[in-house]
Amino acid sequence: MLYAKGRWKAEQVDDALADKMARDCQIHPLLARILLRRGIRDHDQAKRFLQPRLEDLHDPFALDGMKTAVEEIRHALERKQKILIYGDYDADGVSSTSLMMHVFRKLGANVDYYIPNRFREGYGLNKEALQSAKEQGFELVVSVDTGISAVEEADYAKELGLGLIITDHHEPPEILPDALAVINPKKPGCSYPFKMLAGVGVAFKLATALLNRVPVEWLDLVALGTIADLVPLIEENRILAYHGLRKMNEETSVGLRALIEAADIGREVTAGHVGFALGPRINASGRLDSADTAVRLLISGDVREAESLARELDAMNRERQQLVEEMTLEAISEVEKNPERHRHVIVVAKPGWNVGVVGIVASRLVEKYYRPVLVLGIDEEKQTAKGSARSIKGFHLFQALSACRDLLPHFGGHEMAAGMTLAVKDLDLLHERLSELAQEWLTPEDYIPLLHAEGELELERIEPALIEQMEALAPYGVGNPTPLFILKDAPVARVQLMGKDKEHMKIYLQTDGGTVEAVGFRIGEAAREIAPLSRIRLLGELQMNEWNGQRSPQFIIRDLMIPHLQVFDWRSNRRDWERLKGLDHDGVCYVCSGMIKQPLLAVDLKGTVVYWDQLAERDWPAEVRAAKFVVLVDAPPDLEVFTKGLNQVKEAERLYFLFGDKEFDDLLAKVPTRDDFKRLYRMLAGREKISLSKHFSALMRHTGLQKRSLSFIIQVFEELGFLRVEHGEIRIHPNPAKKPLTDSKLYQRQLAGQQVLQTLVYSSYTELCRYLFSTIAFKHLGGHEHELQRENSSDQRFSATGDSI
Repeated sequence: MLYAKGRWKAEQVDDALADKMARDCQIHPLLARILLRRGIRDHDQAKRFLQPRLEDLHDPFALDGMKTAVEEIRHALERKQKILIYGDYDADGVSSTSLMMHVFRKLGANVDYYIPNRFREGYGLNKEALQSAKEQGFELVVSVDTGISAVEEADYAKELGLGLIITDHHEPPEILPDALAVINPKKPGCSYPFKMLAGVGVAFKLATALLNRVPVEWLDLVALGTIADLVPLIEENRILAYHGLRKMNEETSVGLRALIEAADIGREVTAGHVGFALGPRINASGRLDSADTAVRLLISGDVREAESLARELDAMNRERQQLVEEMTLEAISEVEKNPERHRHVIVVAKPGWNVGVVGIVASRLVEKYYRPVLVLGIDEEKQTAKGSARSIKGFHLFQALSACRDLLPHFGGHEMAAGMTLAVKDLDLLHERLSELAQEWLTPEDYIPLLHAEGELELERIEPALIEQMEALAPYGVGNPTPLFILKDAPVARVQLMGKDKEHMKIYLQTDGGTVEAVGFRIGEAAREIAPLSRIRLLGELQMNEWNGQRSPQFIIRDLMIPHLQVFDWRSNRRDWERLKGLDHDGVCYVCSGMIKQPLLAVDLKGTVVYWDQLAERDWPAEVRAAKFVVLVDAPPDLEVFTKGLNQVKEAERLYFLFGDKEFDDLLAKVPTRDDFKRLYRMLAGREKISLSKHFSALMRHTGLQKRSLSFIIQVFEELGFLRVEHGEIRIHPNPAKKPLTDSKLYQRQLAGQQVLQTLVYSSYTELCRYLFSTIAFKHLGGHEHELQRENSSDQRFSATGDSI
């Protein structure tokens, strides 16, 4: 068996309604079912979803505060006042700042921008920056993607005589800043019909209102910030992302084109490229130094300057990746030091950690442990900790932090992500209180990732026409996830490792007409856990693979399981112990002969060790009977012992055969026949004695037996009392009692060894499996039970959900 990482859930839909939608919209029935699961229930809704139109965008003046903001900005433009765009250092904030710079330049404004330094100033508006703006002659500050919690800063701006307009999309506090205008669709009393705009989406609404038109020329920037900020790609966000990606692929800005080339995206840019290639490079600037580099890139009109800045961001991103890897390993080490402490919520903090990447590290820990995570860097001089949090479904971070606001001078965020600053002395108390909330809000099942599938899909239905129609569902993201399907009990034809370090895996799935390729990235280690002839279950997405001008369907693996017993044929005379290192030590049992010393296995492989000869005296202990993985290190003495032993491990999920034929070296290649025994006895009968040194060669010639076979027969006769060997001579018993050959233990041992050799060593893999399954009534020969990685994540061992599958 092979356990899945998460729970797979396929939502059911009304088949009749799906068939009707497929007919009405002239789309594939599977596509109709996907739309239904997304809440789209009729032809008009389907058309708006599959063909997003800019005409369906809402009126920007429906946002509370928009009319006032536009009037104040136009007033400032008329008076030639200096305007400052105050942004944030993430991809959303950088995109918002860049968009506003383009818009205000087009309006002829005397404009500049400011983004606070993450390390010196932290997130959001700050008094020092506002004071500096006033001293530089700025009269109006327009915030983008920040400011909704800046109550004190807004009051300070008023004291300075600075006009302040706030545009933001984060969760508003109970008390709003006192500014000229506050634009946020989530603001209490705001009747705007769509609440989930990104910061750049709100800025785009302001741009639309100022220009009295939809500024399509900057939709690429809007798509960049919207997708990178992980807001739901539904309704207005879908329209903006859809048309923004089209702009990005048709006629994007000089800066974005340079970044796309630096990221080596050699094909059509998708939402995935924005999320995993472009967004991280934009973010790298603010995470390691100042976001100024990223803004300069996105507002640049000079090709050479843009190329240079894009290369700089690419280098920063590589540096950021290395830093994340190092910090993630350190954070994992902190968790593993005391797993009990981090059972419900993980909180790790350390001096020297770069606060610019703590959010990424937190996401990595969520992937590995699937728990709410806080990662903080400690400023030893100030004795403060600053960091980021990432959550899992069911644990609303902003609400949790709000319940601990007495410990948090500064915090903000939303359900799944947040940032905070607090005193180092309060870290333990914060951890304790968040853990208490987790125990109150979350069930054990909540600690197992829930992966939603569109349903089961038959291998034969994977075809180009279906995949091409499904492309109309893009762009994918939060709220419109990539459709996942379950391939059930697909026959494995072959498994192949890919990549420089063999970290990726390709599974060839057998169909009636050939094979379908299933590719899993960064799960190459799972290949050793897939036995031949397995019937695998896969959860993943459909794609068209393009290679050398050829297009073919491909299944991208997100999770996998094998719900039945697997037999691993590692039979060899060279036992590779390294292959066994990754086994579950709590549930593995090694079965050996007396030739293998128990301490070697117990120390190196930390498993339970039993011996074949124990079965002659007693049954195996309870921990062996419950073993999940049974490793047959040595061959059994006979098939009877083998059957008895395996009948006691019927709970086994995997069997590993390690032995080869070397341990049978003392066994005859072929058991002498009864005629061979008779022929030799006739030659010996009637003689008193025969000298072995003088007559052995003659006996070999006359019987046609090889030396070992002849010696074996003589030993059997001696055991049965037909003769005895003394001082190099065979002395024949004149009147021996009649006995069958099977009375000889030596003869029985030879027969038994020959059976073991032929059945368990020289058999093919298929023959071995056939013998096992026809002889032993194993429990896990099929079925659907026990398919989760664990039933209770609060198990004492604190097993990691994101561990290798």
